Amino acid sequence: MARVETSGLDELMLSMKECADLPDDVADEMLQASGKIVAEAQRRKIRSTLGTRTGVLANSVTVSKMKTRKANERYVTVYPQGKHHTTAKGKTVTNNEIVFVHEYGAPKRNIRAKGIIRSANEECAEQATAAQYKVYDQWLQSKNL
Repeated sequence: MARVETSGLDELMLSMKECADLPDDVADEMLQASGKIVAEAQRRKIRSTLGTRTGVLANSVTVSKMKTRKANERYVTVYPQGKHHTTAKGKTVTNNEIVFVHEYGAPKRNIRAKGIIRSANEECAEQATAAQYKVYDQWLQSKNL
């Protein structure tokens, strides 16, 4: 009669549970690492597409702190923040609004859609994922997994 014996199965189950229960500080570090990559890609794309009169628009791209939506849904936002200018009528225009117009276009103002943010995000996707993996791998190694 055949017999099956296992060794180390309990440790494997524990280590898989540890992997599933990623601490917030590790998740934050992973998100910040990839966010920095994405932010720099967006800055480069804004500079190359729109030019750099003052650099205010490109330099306004920042990474937010980690946010949570549900129990295990964590994220950061990467987008241009802050005030860009004030119009003659006194309306404040934000950097995000400027990039939105260039991203999707404004036919009435004769501004064509450029897809700056989308293309920057697509170009750096592998690098951002690699940055997250590096942080995750370091955490796994610290747990001897």
